[in-house]
Amino acid sequence: MEAAQVIHIKAIIDTVCPWCFIGKRRMEKAIHEFQLKNPNVTFYLHWLPYQLDPNRTQSTIKLETYRRKFGKDEFDQQIAPKVISAAESVDIKLAFGGVISNTFDSHRLIWWSKQFDKQNDMVERIFELYFEQNLDLSNHELLAAAAEKAGLVKEKAFEFLQSDEGTKEVKELLQLNAFNQVNGVPHYIINDKYGVSGAQEPATLIHVFERIIKLESAGL
Repeated sequence: MEAAQVIHIKAIIDTVCPWCFIGKRRMEKAIHEFQLKNPNVTFYLHWLPYQLDPNRTQSTIKLETYRRKFGKDEFDQQIAPKVISAAESVDIKLAFGGVISNTFDSHRLIWWSKQFDKQNDMVERIFELYFEQNLDLSNHELLAAAAEKAGLVKEKAFEFLQSDEGTKEVKELLQLNAFNQVNGVPHYIINDKYGVSGAQEPATLIHVFERIIKLESAGL
């Protein structure tokens, strides 16, 4: 019988990044497929914050913002179809409705959910709220409702969001990105040694896992 092995993954994301949602689904698929062949390997996935636009103070129309940033034709004809197609491949019904807001409170909620072992569920519900339901990530009522769908107590989640709890801790986690030279998401740090950037395909991630297990089994 093979010795048990552990893979710890720190997943650094922003909650308004479509590739982070796509990357989450791809990562989950890779883990599932890898464990089918390697049942002795246990995975621990920990979600960490990143802000693509930390200085945002006002909400803006999502579609208009992207068209202004990339150009209407570029976004409508090239970027959007590519992202939507990638999302569909992992069963995400992505749309570009609603608004873009500051994501800090959504990250606080993800941080808070860790103590209840609900981080993964919380991340999933927040992504669904923003990308599939086109709802506002700065709205505490909506975030609390997402927390309830993740298996948490809605009233407790709302009370937390109305407080300043977690503000210091999440800011410190965001500052670590600069220290670790993380300048894009999704970004994964595996076993505190190996970095993987981008929403990689499951096959690529499986290859990474295989390589890491081989290196660590050899004591490297």
